[in-house]
Amino acid sequence: MTDDHQDDAPLDAAASLALIDAQRATVVHRAEPSPTYLFTVWGLAWLLGYGALGWGSRTHDGPPGALAGIIFGVLLLGAAVATGIHIARRAGGVRGPSARAGAMFGWTWTIGFAAVYLIMAGLTRAGASDPVLSLAWNALPAFLVGLLYLAGGALWQEMTMYLLGAWIVLVAGAATLAGIPGNYTVMALAGGGGMLGAALVSVILARRRRGLP
Repeated sequence: MTDDHQDDAPLDAAASLALIDAQRATVVHRAEPSPTYLFTVWGLAWLLGYGALGWGSRTHDGPPGALAGIIFGVLLLGAAVATGIHIARRAGGVRGPSARAGAMFGWTWTIGFAAVYLIMAGLTRAGASDPVLSLAWNALPAFLVGLLYLAGGALWQEMTMYLLGAWIVLVAGAATLAGIPGNYTVMALAGGGGMLGAALVSVILARRRRGLP
């Protein structure tokens, strides 16, 4: 009888450790932001926002008009706020350095886009031409999102997010070289489309990790 209990003890200890590891992994997963959510939110914002700018540019035969700019700004601001709220909520149920890092990263999105709007307001007041403002409005938000995806991918060891961040940074540069109105098409299709494609890849990888077909 004693031998049986002694034999069971290591098994019980191993099972307990496995349960603890599984619970820890679940908590960490819930604390991390959802790549699928982030990619979908920003993919739609860029596809529609840059699509609106492209439409406005063709309508005005040059830089897009005020309506297209407002649509673009509202979509990007909404995506930034949704991202910050999502990351802050994910990190809210966890304590410690990981939660603090997640909350700080979430606020970085809002702070970064507030800075972009201030920079653009300064360029406008300084008398920058419409083509320069259009290229800057196109490049700065894209560059910021790409850098934040690179940082998020490195922080959470999420390779899909990291690679997408690298892609977005390069797309932002290429779109600027394309000029107006080609830059809007590049950003809508390569930028927004690339994010939606990454969202699909993220869903497939998540299903495979759970053993689903």
